[in-house]
Amino acid sequence: MSCRAAIDAGADPPFHVRPGLIAAMLEFFDTLKRQQKSIDDFERLTIGKLDGAQDDRGAERLMRQTRFFAAAFREFERRCAGAGGVDEHAMREQLLAHAAPHPWRHIVIAVRDRAADRYGLYPVDWDLLARIPGLEQLDVVVTDTVLAGALHERIHQWLPGIEEVRAEANASDRTPPSPFPLPPFPLTIPLTIFRDREEELAAFARGVREAASDAGSSSLDRFALVVRQRLPYVYLAREVFRSSGVPCQMFDALPLAAEPYAAAVDLLFSFVSANFARVPAAALLRSPHLRFTDAAGEPVRAGDVAALDRALSEASYLGGLDALDRLVEAWQHEGSRVSKAAIAGALVLQRIGREVAPLRSTAPIAEHLDLLIRFLSGHESLPGPDDPLRARQLRARGAVLGLLRSLRDAYRRFDSRGVTFDEVAAMVRRGIETRTFAPRSGESGVHVVDADAAPFGEFDHVQLAGLVDGEWPDRQRRNIFYSTAILRDLGWPADADRVEAVRSSFADLLRLPAKSLALSTFSLEHDTLVAPSILLDDVGRVRARLQTRPGAHGEAVVLSDTARIWAARRVARPADAMAGGQTGAHTPAAYSVSSLERYQDCPFKFFAADVLQIDELPEDEAALSPRARGRFIHEVFQRFFEAWDRRGAGTITSESIDAARALCADVAEPLLGNLPEADAALERTRLFGSAISVGLVDVVLGLEASHPVEIVDRWLEYRLDGRFSLGASDGRAVSLRGVADRIDLLAGHRLRVIDYKSGSAPDRKRALQVPVYALCAQERLAQQRDESWQVDEAAYVAFSGKKSLAPVINRKDKPADRAEMLADARRRLLAIVDGIERGEFPPRPHEERICSYCAYPSVCRKDYVGDE
Repeated sequence: MSCRAAIDAGADPPFHVRPGLIAAMLEFFDTLKRQQKSIDDFERLTIGKLDGAQDDRGAERLMRQTRFFAAAFREFERRCAGAGGVDEHAMREQLLAHAAPHPWRHIVIAVRDRAADRYGLYPVDWDLLARIPGLEQLDVVVTDTVLAGALHERIHQWLPGIEEVRAEANASDRTPPSPFPLPPFPLTIPLTIFRDREEELAAFARGVREAASDAGSSSLDRFALVVRQRLPYVYLAREVFRSSGVPCQMFDALPLAAEPYAAAVDLLFSFVSANFARVPAAALLRSPHLRFTDAAGEPVRAGDVAALDRALSEASYLGGLDALDRLVEAWQHEGSRVSKAAIAGALVLQRIGREVAPLRSTAPIAEHLDLLIRFLSGHESLPGPDDPLRARQLRARGAVLGLLRSLRDAYRRFDSRGVTFDEVAAMVRRGIETRTFAPRSGESGVHVVDADAAPFGEFDHVQLAGLVDGEWPDRQRRNIFYSTAILRDLGWPADADRVEAVRSSFADLLRLPAKSLALSTFSLEHDTLVAPSILLDDVGRVRARLQTRPGAHGEAVVLSDTARIWAARRVARPADAMAGGQTGAHTPAAYSVSSLERYQDCPFKFFAADVLQIDELPEDEAALSPRARGRFIHEVFQRFFEAWDRRGAGTITSESIDAARALCADVAEPLLGNLPEADAALERTRLFGSAISVGLVDVVLGLEASHPVEIVDRWLEYRLDGRFSLGASDGRAVSLRGVADRIDLLAGHRLRVIDYKSGSAPDRKRALQVPVYALCAQERLAQQRDESWQVDEAAYVAFSGKKSLAPVINRKDKPADRAEMLADARRRLLAIVDGIERGEFPPRPHEERICSYCAYPSVCRKDYVGDE
């Protein structure tokens, strides 16, 4: 509101005001006041720094930004005062103006200023301590190492006349003893270099366990792992220490955004912002933190969600409640091929969409948030009473809902303008990201503590971990509004002061433990090389020597019986079998011919799809998916040829092609009517062409008319299931299953096999489907009619690519050449079956470009491609 008031007053900012920028502006305002700078000081100093540079475009933008900030900050202070609010800055003024009835008489400060400590005091805090009424004694506890820097001068500047007293353990009675007597610096400090953080933590846990087993050793709460970057270690430590059997305790807050419940809220935001699209819809339905039911109150099942996900993908659903309503209506019609599970999931999704549909409209922020709160409360799914995750989810849910309620109440009171949901989602996401969450994480065991809190603990054994560049010291976050030169005039500390403070703090940490100290670093962070910290060079400044050693230095690891047996089996396994994709024998009940072609392309692709039965991830398409389009085209031509044969029209010739085309249009129209309007228009053009393109119907009918032959019978979408010898001389039979698109029985005991391809036809020398179907048809005819039929032609009709007709066996070939093509297909099929039954599934693509569009990259050991 203050920003809008400033803009209305004529102070236009040089950027679009967004929720994230408003939060950054508020943080800048607080820091400015903590540096003892008023709004007038800020405007005067900044404009004065930029004065005379109006011709510079960047400086002109900064001047507009400064005037906007000053106007918005003044309006913010005025509105806060008018609402009766008291922030930290007004509270300081009241503390200085009015003496407390029961003031603190004695305060001890054990932190430094903000330049040297991220938890330190700002200049305004030191000023408050120097002037607050009723305070009789103020003690500042610092070490010699810290005081040797610029902090010494700054303390005397803030607290003029402060007395310096050295706290020695053996000093006279008038000198207070040191509360934390520092041990001497160690002479030799071991430094271990590990591969990554997990290996670093595992080695520390192993060392603690070995030390704890020794008689007379320190208790576990006297061990500490000191880190600078807390979050990676907090997440890893839980699992690593639990698996090592070492209890640990952590006193650190985690980001609320990292809690699973907050992720469920983000799924809801994505679902609404994406207009109920397929991917966020499936993710929302699968969320374990929310419970969705059908009209009968039964919860949606995982199988229903998976079936819905695939059905929406095949229907090219890209979002929109109207489109979802049309799909649900079409799927419920008689004759629909969509499964009942997909329809059940769609009905649940339809209910959810209608419930949150008002969020897609512009409304006051309070109304948006009120609907969110009702939805999350009405669909919550809590773990069972005895589930260990129940308490954590309840606390996270309480934190998120508490944030939503506080924002709702604030905007209901101060701001009733209408906004879009995307603006509300950005504001809530920002609020969640700025809040922390303190889960309970142990009450005893080794300590995982950050470098700022470690000096306040008493430990016997300490390991300073994660000593890599960018963490020790951590990278300074730059201000997004102003340069360092301008910020220095506004009171921001210099980088040199920060680096000096980090070095002094590190030196103090080297004296932290009473008995032993170790340092550790690692080489890889998310598969990226990282450099050791520059602070390791400071070890020599304290007259200590580093003893560097690699992470894997021969420690004995005791495995459980199960782990030892498995490790022995892996070691005894031949290297070529491990790398070559060898498994146990696999003998399915029947082989689909398409799956054998998949093995021919890449054995591992067959393994993933047909042995592991991993479904390909559905993808959103702007039109029908390739699979759905293929089914549609097959159905159109199946119904056309069935209708044509019922007429008894016989062979399609140049004279009857117009009648055939008209019949195809009549057959296709009801099928097109089942598609969405946009898809129907596109598929109609694909089928019947346009002024600049030839339709698929013209391609198929043209091929028929250009090679007119007498057809005795036509098998459409003919199933070839059973055991087939395929004409093998040894009589070996293979169980096969497949569906031939067309098998034409021609006069003279000849047969023709046609397979439609929505894409390009395969290479003739690698084609397997049509020659195998031809061999199966030969065998089936011999069984049914006790007649010998010859394969006259086996071809692909491709609807993409340069050639529409791609014959594998051509009627113009010599009989010996046709027999050799069939024999080659039989040999390749039997070799594939042998490889499958031996359990050979190496990642061996026929062409390496297959890997670029493979559906199974996450499970494929692509490192071994090309090793053979």
